[in-house]
Amino acid sequence: MDALACLMTRRTATRIVEPGPTTEQLAVLLSAATTAPDHKMLRPWRFVVVRGDARATLAGAIAAAAQAVGTLPEPVVRKAAGKATRSPALIAVVAARVESKVSRAEQDASAAAAAQNICLAAHALGLASAWKSVPLPDSAQVRAAFGLADGEELVGWVELGTQDQAAPLPPRPAVPLD
Repeated sequence: MDALACLMTRRTATRIVEPGPTTEQLAVLLSAATTAPDHKMLRPWRFVVVRGDARATLAGAIAAAAQAVGTLPEPVVRKAAGKATRSPALIAVVAARVESKVSRAEQDASAAAAAQNICLAAHALGLASAWKSVPLPDSAQVRAAFGLADGEELVGWVELGTQDQAAPLPPRPAVPLD
């Protein structure tokens, strides 16, 4: 698949199922992430791969964070926790900003570009992906689950696996040219 075809045909998967990415595919995805635009080559991001039993551990941390809020109904707690296990694997993108003349916004944009590269590389490898926000990202439980240091922030995560054929992708709207 050439680069333009990859860009034009990549879609956010609506429901992701097994099989998930192999270890070799994950290595390619992470390598692709590091080719994101990065002013002064600061590498202001890091990645956390979550798959297998680690998904249930993450779900437990999210559930604990949701329960700690104290006002969330049980169905909301279950739904938030379930986000960690709805795909075979995920790669969390962490903004790990570096002290520099390069602004925080530009470093965060680099982290977001790294996430986009993960999605594009997944598509090129025949994998489905979906960029998602992380439930309760600032909670102590979720921060601990991802090993976040002071100053680090979860940008989001990319769910990875195979697009469920029973959940077709919606059509992409046309972009008007003015």
